[in-house]
Amino acid sequence: MSQATADVRQELGEAPLRPFHWMLVILVALATLFDGYDTLIPSYVIHFVHEPWHLSSSSAGFLVSSGLIGFAVGSLVHGMVADRIGRRPTLIAGLLVAGVFSVLTGLWGTSFASFITLRALTGLGLGVLLPLGTAYINEYLPDRTRNRLAALGGGGFALGGVCASITGVNLTAGGNWQILFYLGGGAALLGVIYLFVFPESVEFLVAHDRPERATRLLGRIRPDRAAFYETARLRVSARPPAASWRLVLTPAYRTRTLALWASAFLLLFGVYGLSAWTPELMIDRGEGFATGYVFGAVLQGMSVVGALAGGFIADRYLGVRRSLMIWCTLGALSTVVVAFTNTTLTNVIGVGAAGLFIIGGQFLLNNVCAATYPVHARGTGAGYMLGFGRVGGILGPYIGGWLLDLFSGTQILFAAVALAALVAVGTTALLGNAHKALPSSPQVPDAAPVR
Repeated sequence: MSQATADVRQELGEAPLRPFHWMLVILVALATLFDGYDTLIPSYVIHFVHEPWHLSSSSAGFLVSSGLIGFAVGSLVHGMVADRIGRRPTLIAGLLVAGVFSVLTGLWGTSFASFITLRALTGLGLGVLLPLGTAYINEYLPDRTRNRLAALGGGGFALGGVCASITGVNLTAGGNWQILFYLGGGAALLGVIYLFVFPESVEFLVAHDRPERATRLLGRIRPDRAAFYETARLRVSARPPAASWRLVLTPAYRTRTLALWASAFLLLFGVYGLSAWTPELMIDRGEGFATGYVFGAVLQGMSVVGALAGGFIADRYLGVRRSLMIWCTLGALSTVVVAFTNTTLTNVIGVGAAGLFIIGGQFLLNNVCAATYPVHARGTGAGYMLGFGRVGGILGPYIGGWLLDLFSGTQILFAAVALAALVAVGTTALLGNAHKALPSSPQVPDAAPVR
């Protein structure tokens, strides 16, 4: 009698939503919370070091961009590591690196040169957390709720941005900005805790011939089928090829890959341009020190709403690609409102809507990427996309500062972000055509059309 076979992707996709899923969402959200917090706290340092360190606006923007240099490297490299040694050890290492270097930034980042060097090293760890967390949670979640719950896990990044705003306004009034980085050291503590509670990806375990551990995890997700998993042969849809890291640029995936990279570049240009400069520009518009920082919290807080609303609409109505196109369009309109009006009401509405649609749209793009590639290249694909996209993130604060030096007033930065979001409408539209080139052979069975 032949042995029964269970397809892991199908078993996970058809599973009912259980407390185990919520535990994983919370674990990923906590990791991405530290990512968002530590990535964005330099925005709240600009106000205190701009004059003492004799910085131009472009140099001040580089205080934020410097961390994204390491972030880009971490994003590019971690995917290949995670696809080889596992999601769990790679994510834990990212937390440890980010936490340790965050503390060192508070201790030793006392000049422009030392600060940006330590921030670049911190970014090596931060660059792991969001792309890997997104890819990881997408591997576990049931099909019918994947976009919503993946957005909730990745939404920890935005909550981290809110925490950065709250601590920025409440703990730095006396100029003690170093405390922000000491708090970022909590990422290392979280990494130690995850050594005991963070499970490996089931698909990764099966793909790398560790069926016993995979069987136990599947039994927690679907206890009604635990006995079946004990005797069944578990399989994933494809075995990891020796050169899986090249798969993302093969003809079958190239169009979608390039569209993902371009969309990430444009959206992250807007995300970090807005995140770095909104608090300071609102202070320049006369909103006051504390109120300016509150605008940073509004920007990040509304992005959680945008991610969840976009995920719901993608799951129930339009699909993730069309939802993302609408989010980019509305994001462009929101920043136009901020650029060409200046009242407290329009600033609040425009900044909140920009967070909802532009930063929230980035979470939708992460879900598109995670659904694009098969399991043996998923971490690599997400890392490549966000690694390339971080170039846009690096340029957003820096070019934003350069434009502010070049032009008077605050409108130019918001106009530049609006233009980037508008172009992103076109690049995300290309994602819908990529599936036409995908072969139907077993070599790439996980690549499904993105609606």
